[in-house]
Amino acid sequence: MKVGIIQFPGSNCCKDTGKYFYNHVFIWHKETNLPNIDMLVIPGGFAFGDRYYDKATGDYTIDPGKMALNSPVTKIIYKAVEKKIPILGICNGFQILTHMKLLPGKLELNTNKKFTCQKVKCTLSSTFLNHYNSSEEYLYVANSYGNYRDTDNVSEDQILLKYNDDNYYNGSDRNIGGICNK
Repeated sequence: MKVGIIQFPGSNCCKDTGKYFYNHVFIWHKETNLPNIDMLVIPGGFAFGDRYYDKATGDYTIDPGKMALNSPVTKIIYKAVEKKIPILGICNGFQILTHMKLLPGKLELNTNKKFTCQKVKCTLSSTFLNHYNSSEEYLYVANSYGNYRDTDNVSEDQILLKYNDDNYYNGSDRNIGGICNK
């Protein structure tokens, strides 16, 4: 399987993501041609465009992933959707996919209004992935804007990951940590 990994300016998890996939290519955010790939990954790390400036200087809004919408690489993402190539959005990649309306809902500031970095017990399951049994795993969570708002009433079979840890709560509806589209 050949995996394409998108790189945005300032991203710091692209190379880490590449360690998980033996056969991968990096796709710079200015690219517009979809390479021959079997899967596309939008990794986490620094949120490209956490601070969205109306002008080069001055006032800004914090909106992780918004600036990525103006990158040429969005054409590759939409082409991958058209070709039914699976897309995995990790952390800021998840934010980008919700901004692009390729995944339902949105991500907001954690209820504690802080950056959180810790190992969290999670439940991985989905009836959508009927061959995948439910399991509990400890995953590292590092975000400020990981509070998932279920604005579109996702079905239970779209929920792939739920936080299941008494020591972690970021405000996510139904403790959702990861979803898939229909």
